[in-house]
Amino acid sequence: MKRDLGKYIVNGIYIVLWLTPIYFFAKDFFEISSLEILKERYLKEVVMFSIKQGLYSTIIALLIGLIPAYYTAYRKDSISKLIQGLVFIPFFFPVISIVTIFSIIFNLPLIKELNILYTLKGIIVANVFYNSPIFVKYISEGLKKIPKELEEAMRIDGAGTFVIFFKGQLPIILPQIFRAFILVFTYCFLGLGIILSLGGIKYSNIEVEIANTLMGGADFSKAMILGGIQFIILLALNFLGLFIKEYEIYGEQEEKNLNPLFKIYSLIYILFQYGVIILTFLLSFVNQYTGKFSIKAYYNLFSHEFNENYEIINSIINSFGISAIVSIITVFLIYVIIKNYSRLTDIIIFSNMGISGAFLAITLYYMNILFNIPLIILLAVGYIIGAIPIGYSFMYQYIKKFPITILEAAELDCKNFYQRFRYVDFPILKNIFISSFLQIFAVIFGEFTVVYTMQLGDILPIASLVNYSLVSNKKYMESSAFSAIILFIVLGAFLLGEYFKERD
Repeated sequence: MKRDLGKYIVNGIYIVLWLTPIYFFAKDFFEISSLEILKERYLKEVVMFSIKQGLYSTIIALLIGLIPAYYTAYRKDSISKLIQGLVFIPFFFPVISIVTIFSIIFNLPLIKELNILYTLKGIIVANVFYNSPIFVKYISEGLKKIPKELEEAMRIDGAGTFVIFFKGQLPIILPQIFRAFILVFTYCFLGLGIILSLGGIKYSNIEVEIANTLMGGADFSKAMILGGIQFIILLALNFLGLFIKEYEIYGEQEEKNLNPLFKIYSLIYILFQYGVIILTFLLSFVNQYTGKFSIKAYYNLFSHEFNENYEIINSIINSFGISAIVSIITVFLIYVIIKNYSRLTDIIIFSNMGISGAFLAITLYYMNILFNIPLIILLAVGYIIGAIPIGYSFMYQYIKKFPITILEAAELDCKNFYQRFRYVDFPILKNIFISSFLQIFAVIFGEFTVVYTMQLGDILPIASLVNYSLVSNKKYMESSAFSAIILFIVLGAFLLGEYFKERD
């Protein structure tokens, strides 16, 4: 009974954490008369574009990721390992780095003639690059769990490769495809940085509209309605998962030979994905005007004159400090949440993914106006709320599946929660804690939406916000160099996190 009470308390605290700023904001600003905007034509256009670009990007990402996923599931070679490593991109590659590199690519002489920049095509290309590895990961892991006996039985009955996939394997991996579809659509639907920078003034999704509404006209009631529409659409999409049948089936897939076209396609996919990452580094050493090798961009970044206008050094220091502190707090909070797990926990954790990051940011900013809470603390709260669902996914299987025999012994030998954590859980899970800390650090370091909406550039320069200023002012050389530095930091944290995870 006491433990059940603890679970309710922990879940309740987490709900209060992200509902409190929304409650005060709604109480003071929501007006029934604002519902009139639902009749406006422009709102319907914004909602339809948000859904359209999200669906187009998600479906194309699914189609592009199918063959690499199939190759990864059935081959164990260097190509397969390189494809698996691409999962770094959607979760850790800073969105502003993507904006920078695609702004440069779309302005290259040959590609510029295609008129991709500031079009729907440009948005979709960036979204597909960013999110297709999610489909590759989910689908390949689903295929790996299908017993090889299923394929053997279907081949005996005369089925070919396509029949086996569409009638045998596809129904089984459909839940994995749906989860990936939801995640990718959510990222595309809620996208701010990509549409804001690569779509230009011609295109606006709900998230961009919320940010513009809050920072432009300060129409808070309208922003709440937009956020509500966004939440309802994502909730309805998640509800469709109830109609997809789950299959409790596990097995071991053997390595098998595939059509050479699968390998060629997978190589092209790798070249595109890794090529963009490599270009992020290479173009930082190329003068965009002369085409010659130059380190001028890096010199400018750290020069005194340049830092007077763009606080590069301060932004790196600030991002390091707040990312490290928030990551430590987040890891501990996730540990406590999982240790007090109930069925309600999953619903609570993932429900806040449907909340607009821009809207959450402005409600936090309002808490500063009401109660004079320091903005840096409110920014940290915003980071924590955004990072918990991601960190929860990293840590869940390790903490939840902790050996029951050790837990029972800890209950007898340790007097309280603190002793169990210090003498039992931490010594065994320390590598997982370190790995999760580093990976959450990588996510927070590249975060853009919250800090952009709170407009803290003059008060607290953050790396992603300063880099966006460089892109906006067409400082492409310096932005590319700064993106390379940010990517180096984020990638280093991710790889170090993977190292500690492998050591566990």
